[in-house]
Amino acid sequence: MPKLRGSFKMMRRKVVSKLVVVFLVLSFMAGGVAAQDWTARLSVSEYKLRAAYLYNFSKFIRWPDSAFASKDAAFVIGFFGEDAPMEIAGLLTSRAIGSRPIHVRQYRIGEHMDGCHMLYLQSNQEWKPVLKTLKSSRIITVGDAPSFADDGGAIQLLTIRNRLRFIINLKAPGFAGVDLDSRLLSLALEIKD
Repeated sequence: MPKLRGSFKMMRRKVVSKLVVVFLVLSFMAGGVAAQDWTARLSVSEYKLRAAYLYNFSKFIRWPDSAFASKDAAFVIGFFGEDAPMEIAGLLTSRAIGSRPIHVRQYRIGEHMDGCHMLYLQSNQEWKPVLKTLKSSRIITVGDAPSFADDGGAIQLLTIRNRLRFIINLKAPGFAGVDLDSRLLSLALEIKD
């Protein structure tokens, strides 16, 4: 179970509206989200929106120093699959999480994911076996499959009324040992704990 920073009730009232505005602005900038076909590739604007969400998620989760090889090691966001959306790598690599630059890596079946902090798993890939191999890791998994959180994923993205929302599964192994800002929880559509 992650540690929560801040008083959830006080922070919720003060911050929810500001964060909702940030997510809505990012949604607007990306051109909105069409209804998803779970077997098709996403459009470039939908990948941009997911990149914005990954970036914002990583700002509200604090990994321990032991999750990094050194004090100046990069924050690694991974994408899993042969057709992983690497076209959005530039959107993330030009940013930083605190003082750490963001590196984007593509992973394939059988590759070790040492050093990865957040991993995006597309629903059209074989993501269930990957979740099983990550049971003892600190990797926060993010996916868009309909049963992602129920099957052990950390953050499930879903589209409701043309808006991207998310479910947080606090029982996911990736949340063990990290500090989770209560402001992120206040924005979740659902929290599984």
